[in-house]
Parts: sequence; structure tokens; C-alpha cells
Amino acid sequence: MSVKQKSWKPTNKWWAAQCTGMATLAVAWVNAGGWNKPLTIALIGFVSQATAAYLVSNAEPSTEASGAGERQASSPDGLVTAPSGMQSTAA
Repeated sequence: MSVKQKSWKPTNKWWAAQCTGMATLAVAWVNAGGWNKPLTIALIGFVSQATAAYLVSNAEPSTEASGAGERQASSPDGLVTAPSGMQSTAA
């Protein structure tokens, strides 16, 4: 079994998201006419989301169904159906 080594380098998707966030912050700064407290708050939010996005894996979520270990069945049209024994209460 081969295990792929993870790189510490950010992905292109991460960089693209940071460019969008920085551009948004720059436009807000220009519109405000100068740096102010709301922009500082926005910068803190930008840095925190960038950090969280960097730390969280970009891998696909597990396809295993939680609980009894049953896999979810898929209908021909691609919709996922509930495993046997689970009923929907939606009206």
C-alpha cells in the first residue's frame, strides 16, 4: 500500500481563495477612504479563514456511511436514498 506524502505547500485552490479575499479587503479599504476598525475586523477574519483552510485537508470526504456501516444506496438518477431501517420524517 502506497501512502502519498503530503506537501506543506498550499494548493492552487487555496491561493486563488486568498487572492479573492485580499482583493475584497482592498476594495473595502479603498471605499472606506482609510484604515478603520471594521477593516481590522475583516482582516482578522481573512487571516483566520486562510489559516483554517490551510490546516484542513482538501481530500474527498469518506464514502462510508456512519452508524451500522451500511453504504447508502444510489438510485439511477443519482439521488442518494436512506439505508434500510431509516425513514424520512419530511412532509
